Amino acid sequence: MDGYISDVAYPALFHREMTPAWIDAVARALGCAAPDIAAPFRWCELGCGAGLNSLVSAATCPQGDFLAVDMDAAQIGEARRIAAAAALSNITFLQAGFEELAALPAEPLGCFDIIVTHGVLSWISPAQRAALHRFIDRCLKPGGLVYVHYMAQPGMAAAASAQHLVRYHASMRPGGSATRAAEALAFLRSLSEAGAGFFTAHPQERQRLEAATRMPPAALAHEWLTEHWEPFHVARVMEDFAALGCLYRGSATPLDNIDAASLPQGARRSLVGVADPALAETLRDFARNQSLRRDLYQRGGSPLSSAQHALALEQLAVTLLPGAPSGEGDLTFETPGGPVIGEAALFGPLLRALQGGPRSLGELARLPGFSPHPSQLNQAVQMLLWSGCLHPVARPLPDPAPGWRLNHQLAARPDAGWLAAPALGTALPATATEIALARAVLEGGGEAPPVMARAKRDWWVACGALPTGRAAGPVNGG
Repeated sequence: MDGYISDVAYPALFHREMTPAWIDAVARALGCAAPDIAAPFRWCELGCGAGLNSLVSAATCPQGDFLAVDMDAAQIGEARRIAAAAALSNITFLQAGFEELAALPAEPLGCFDIIVTHGVLSWISPAQRAALHRFIDRCLKPGGLVYVHYMAQPGMAAAASAQHLVRYHASMRPGGSATRAAEALAFLRSLSEAGAGFFTAHPQERQRLEAATRMPPAALAHEWLTEHWEPFHVARVMEDFAALGCLYRGSATPLDNIDAASLPQGARRSLVGVADPALAETLRDFARNQSLRRDLYQRGGSPLSSAQHALALEQLAVTLLPGAPSGEGDLTFETPGGPVIGEAALFGPLLRALQGGPRSLGELARLPGFSPHPSQLNQAVQMLLWSGCLHPVARPLPDPAPGWRLNHQLAARPDAGWLAAPALGTALPATATEIALARAVLEGGGEAPPVMARAKRDWWVACGALPTGRAAGPVNGG
């Protein structure tokens, strides 16, 4: 399939940055006039794989209309089965390569407010990439947003040499892609352990190798063995999207939008007076030795005015996630560039207030004795979102029933590791015990695992993943 791995399916992985709720929250922080996801909207995922991101987004945003596209017929078939079993009527799965997709008549596809693609751009052929661009050019609405994830320069420059060796070694071995990828990676690891000069000159590649050895073999094959494997300079990607009428607005990774937290002080000084956006982003990538990017682009549209930006932020509601700190004392954020200290005077009142339940930023800004500058509050909340302490809350809350039906299907899978959280518009990682709890509650008649702490059970109910108490009977659509 045009140099792409087709003999093993890519594992079902979830990425919070692709969801409408997350994109909305980051767009508000950036002062971007994003589509209104509280109203009906259209969303498309290009290269959906097993469809987990699309299924969760459709189940937690019943007001949206979703299209998910992938060339893998088996994975599309399974995603369709899950959507049908969960009675998700607002999502369509389409089996097509990007060249085939770009050639389809425009009328049945329509146009989209949000288009997302993760793990695709750097791993497909130039012809497929050009077709992906043509589809976006034709189908993105004015004012619409594009989320695009790709490998970046300069962080992946040395990794290109390792990938070439792994792919060449695998091409000389028998067996399926997953087996050959694992064997080739083991060979690369033997070179590292033997003191190969490549790893001495590029110590970060030893760390990348160790991380790769913990990946599932199927994911390894897709990550390392594809014929078309290319890290991009951000300026090139910005130029490609500018040709589609799309301007770079920021990163879906909130940390990368905060220079004070993500860049060394000296590197921040190098940005003073730099007016060209592509040069500025290139300098940031060099300062961070950026390996992966999650860019947000917008077709047209002007930034929000100061008053509009303030209102958009005031209306953003957030809640604590399990494991969030108590708010006593300074916080330490472990960023790729090293630890960043979050002062207790700023972060403590936010965390303590949120222990009482979800709050909007407007409510947090009006806490007694708490008067941070709006930009400080915005950045503090974004840091807490990035670190996994907080998550946006949907307002108004959606009908949770589609999420319950999807969780009924997810909990029945042997590889289950996520549950949809309708109140948050996302999925959250779930332990085997939590998956067992979901099965017991959603199937009805089963007892929840006794080792499950009451607080954790209550949390899954509060985020909309499970009905209150035990279900009276089997969930519809199962």
